Amino acid sequence: MVDGGPASVLLPTVRWTEACEQMAAQLRPDDELLVVCDGPDDPVADHDPPDGVEILQAGDPEGCSGKANAIACGLEAASNDRFVWTDADFEREDDWLDRLVRAGQRHGPATAVPIWYGDGFWTLLEAWTLVFSSLLIYLDVGSTGNIGWGGGLTFRRDELDVSVEQLAAELRQVLSDDGLVSQHLADIHPVRSMVTPVRVTGDLSTSIARVVRFNRLTHVHEGMYGDLAVALLAVCAAVVAPLYVAFAVTVLTGAAYAVLRFRRPTFLLAFPGLFLVPLAMLAGILGVEFEWAGRRYRLDGEYDVTVVDDAG
Repeated sequence: MVDGGPASVLLPTVRWTEACEQMAAQLRPDDELLVVCDGPDDPVADHDPPDGVEILQAGDPEGCSGKANAIACGLEAASNDRFVWTDADFEREDDWLDRLVRAGQRHGPATAVPIWYGDGFWTLLEAWTLVFSSLLIYLDVGSTGNIGWGGGLTFRRDELDVSVEQLAAELRQVLSDDGLVSQHLADIHPVRSMVTPVRVTGDLSTSIARVVRFNRLTHVHEGMYGDLAVALLAVCAAVVAPLYVAFAVTVLTGAAYAVLRFRRPTFLLAFPGLFLVPLAMLAGILGVEFEWAGRRYRLDGEYDVTVVDDAG
C-alpha cells in the first residue's frame, strides 16, 4: 500500500460499471470514491454503494460538458487534498490506484497514458491518434506534452495555480475537463508504466463525432492551420511516391506502437489512414457541433460551449 495521505477519487458515470467495482476495491484507508452522475434518472443514482463510496448528482450541464460538470461537482464535495480523476469506460489492474498515487507523490502531478483503440472505421484512425496524442503524452513532447488525461490523473490541491473553487467554476464553462486542468498544473509527469488501452466504438457516425470533438478542442485552443498544411503536404507526397511514403509511415507508426508496447496490427493501416488525417483536421476546424455521451454540443470557443440537446 502507498502512504502519504488519502485521495478523493472522482469518477463521472451514469451507470455502475466494472470500473466502479475495481476502484471501490482499491480504496485505501480514508480514501473516498465519489461517483458523479447527472441526476435521479441515471441508473447509478439508485445503486447501493459499498463503504467509502458516495454517489453524487451534479445536475444537467449548462455551458459545459456533462463530464466537466460532474468533475466540478466532485471537486466541491471532495474532502481530501489529493485528487484522482478517472473514467468508467476501461478496466484496470488491482494496484492501479496505488501506482498512480505513488507516481504523484514522487513526481508531482502525474497522468496515465491513454490509447484509444477499436474496430470498424476507427482502425483507419487509430494509428494516427496514437502517434499525435498517446505517443506525445508518453514522451512529454509537442503540443500534447504536459497534458493530463482525465481517465487517470492525480494531483494535490496545492499543485494547482488556482483554488479548487476557481477550477470548479471554470470547469462549468468548458468542454474538456483534462484540457482545462492541464493549464493549471505545471510539469505533469507521464507514468510510462501505465499505458492504458481504452476501447472505443468504431462505427462511422461515432468515429466521426469523436474526430470532430478531439480536433475541435485542439483547434479552439491553439489552432490547426499549420498542422493541416503539413498533413496536406504528406498526402501530396503519398500520391507522388506512394511506395516510399507507405513504407515510411508504416515504420513510423509501427515504432510508435512498439514504444508504447501496444501489440495490435492496425499500424499496418497507417498508410490508407494518412489520407483521412487532413479530413479529420478540417472536421475540427469547420465542424462546430458533435455528439458526446448522449448529448449534442456546439463548441464555438474554448470557453464558449452550448448544450444543443440531449441526444439520448
